[in-house]
Amino acid sequence: MDIIIAVSQHAVTASNHFLSQLSRTWPSHPIYLAVGQKTAHVLSKVSQQKVHYPEISDSEHLLKLDELQNVTNKKILILRGNGGRELIFDTLATREASVEYREVYKRENLAFRSDLLVPIWQDENINQLVITSSGQLDYFISQFTKEHLDWLFTLHLYVPSERIAQQAREVGFKVVTNTFSASNQVLLAALRPDETGQ
Repeated sequence: MDIIIAVSQHAVTASNHFLSQLSRTWPSHPIYLAVGQKTAHVLSKVSQQKVHYPEISDSEHLLKLDELQNVTNKKILILRGNGGRELIFDTLATREASVEYREVYKRENLAFRSDLLVPIWQDENINQLVITSSGQLDYFISQFTKEHLDWLFTLHLYVPSERIAQQAREVGFKVVTNTFSASNQVLLAALRPDETGQ
């Protein structure tokens, strides 16, 4: 492999667990890339290698990194969970790289009943919501009855990218903040600006 890309922290920890079980270490010769700063930190820690990542944590900005511009005939491995966007794979294939996935963990969405939970959330004065992927947004909305969607769309929604923000506005959210990152520190600062001094 010439380049290894980690899409999420879960992909890194699952891959590291697998390597540990085989008594193997991360290779030192590939260029390591991550979609976001948190993922890069975890990947750097386990691989003991420098990890490059975009300033804005999303696939579009990852693809703008210098390391991914001239990739003709480069072997690129993408570590991720099952499913998800195909943008990184498709773009790198268009740039004539040899790209493959390793789906190293499985995401499972947990069903819930909005008719039972929304009254509780309303009693607790819940007025903010964090969604960190378009898949999460689609699934979360799908769990709400039509009766409760109006309430859901009044929540202040925080998302890590403009793409997800636009998607949220299109489905009906009225107040959407793009935090430009899914890191806990950035999200907490956005949710509680008075407590974090932001």
